[in-house]
Amino acid sequence: MVKKVNSLSLHHLWLFLRNVFWLALWILALSMILLYPLRWLSGDQIPLVRGINYVLPWTLLFLIPAILAAGLARRKWLLISLTISTVAICLAFAPLFLPNNHPVRADTENTFKIMSHNMYFRQDTVAILKLIRQEQPDILLLQELHPDLISIPRDDLTDLYPELYVDVVNKPEEGFVQAILSRYPLTHIGAELDQGRVQKVMVETPAGPITVWNIHPFPPFRFAPHLHDQQVAALVEEIALADYPLIVAGDFNAADQSATYKAVNEYLYNAHWEAGWGFGFTFPAPPHIPAESPIDTGVLYRIDHIFYSSHFIALDAQTLTSSAGSDHLPVTSILSFAK
Repeated sequence: MVKKVNSLSLHHLWLFLRNVFWLALWILALSMILLYPLRWLSGDQIPLVRGINYVLPWTLLFLIPAILAAGLARRKWLLISLTISTVAICLAFAPLFLPNNHPVRADTENTFKIMSHNMYFRQDTVAILKLIRQEQPDILLLQELHPDLISIPRDDLTDLYPELYVDVVNKPEEGFVQAILSRYPLTHIGAELDQGRVQKVMVETPAGPITVWNIHPFPPFRFAPHLHDQQVAALVEEIALADYPLIVAGDFNAADQSATYKAVNEYLYNAHWEAGWGFGFTFPAPPHIPAESPIDTGVLYRIDHIFYSSHFIALDAQTLTSSAGSDHLPVTSILSFAK
């Protein structure tokens, strides 16, 4: 009798767990399907939607096994529901895994290399110097540069970069500055807090002048999200009026599926999507982990970007593997003027 009761209890427990499992998969399937109309209707205004936009590629780790389970169990409608969102995500990121064909209209005789690096959590000045000298970009954009490290570009890199522009645009985080280093002559245009803590310069390259903006909007998960949105909206308003060669690069604190990213991408090309390969995640760089996370997650998403106007062609784009102690991986791109 006792064995029979135990057998019934185990059977009921198994039925309960099975039902919970299939219910969880239905919730996953319907949530991912609803994500797209919610993104279209609200942009990033719903916190959950904003959060999922940052980690959208990682949802495939749950969706693909769920599809296999639904297929093996012959649950037709669940399988269809899961497949819809999985295919949509795969198609969204497919261009990052396809061969890049460099356009013939690129002026390969007039190329330059640009690099952007958020240097927060920097510790190893030797590693910083080694990384910069290894890459030797023609234009180097730095965000969250601690004032103690300004001596690096000022004293140790003058042979590479005779031009240096440092500005404090990080209020209320006045302990950090942003810097632009260049092989070519610089003309300071200014710095704007309301447009995403942006430095603006004119760079006189051998092929002609270009405008470069070094940007670092407020992170939407550490500050009120509307502050981030307002800064990017003000930035995009000026980008929309720009009819000159323009590069906007830095730590955008926005993933490539976010509404703020797409607002910039409406007017400018993204070097990684045009000439890079793979997801190219940049944050958090090992050994750093997200705030309050109990585990080492590895690099989770890409929030550092190099955008450029139609005056240029991206010939190459890379996410470097060394952070030189920062919690961001640097991003680089080789651009040429379009013929």
